[in-house]
Amino acid sequence: MVLLLAGCASSGVTSLAGATLTSTSRQVHSAQDLVAAAPATVFVFWSAGCPCVRRYQERIEALAAAWRPRGIAFVQVSSNAGETLESLTLEHARRGLALPVWRDEGGQLAQALQARSTPTVVFVGRDGTVLFRGWVDNERTPGEPDREAWLEAALTGFTRGEAFASHTPTWGCTITRSLGLATTPSCHQPSPGETP
Repeated sequence: MVLLLAGCASSGVTSLAGATLTSTSRQVHSAQDLVAAAPATVFVFWSAGCPCVRRYQERIEALAAAWRPRGIAFVQVSSNAGETLESLTLEHARRGLALPVWRDEGGQLAQALQARSTPTVVFVGRDGTVLFRGWVDNERTPGEPDREAWLEAALTGFTRGEAFASHTPTWGCTITRSLGLATTPSCHQPSPGETP
């Protein structure tokens, strides 16, 4: 079975030591400090060139707006080797994004949280426990009867103290670790019933 209930299997505490993020306003924060500032944090791995990220942007921003009042922080993170802080700043302004995008230079946070593609989401507790790793949903349109809202189910379960899936399949654009590995971003869309 692909999905494991959080009550039955824990992803464990992840060490975020050494991972720093830089905002488009050039503020540098440790990932540990960002996580410690809220009851829980959702890291959304983001890339300017990934078509999957574009398709999910509106859903991510709606979730962030809905859950922020409940104490859940959302942090978009660019970990690709080929993206710079300057290019992120320009793209963020061009798209008029509500959520800031932070630069993960060297991909340290992506490595620590085992994020390999965009737009993978990793939901982390204040103590560094990975509560959920996967995709926002099964890429169905919100409101469709077959849609599985994976991240929202994890957020709801966390706030209610109920069991939820700790991971789901991920697809999307590969996060490149070095410029020598850079490829043209393409979004692999899952077929019905497909698993990674």
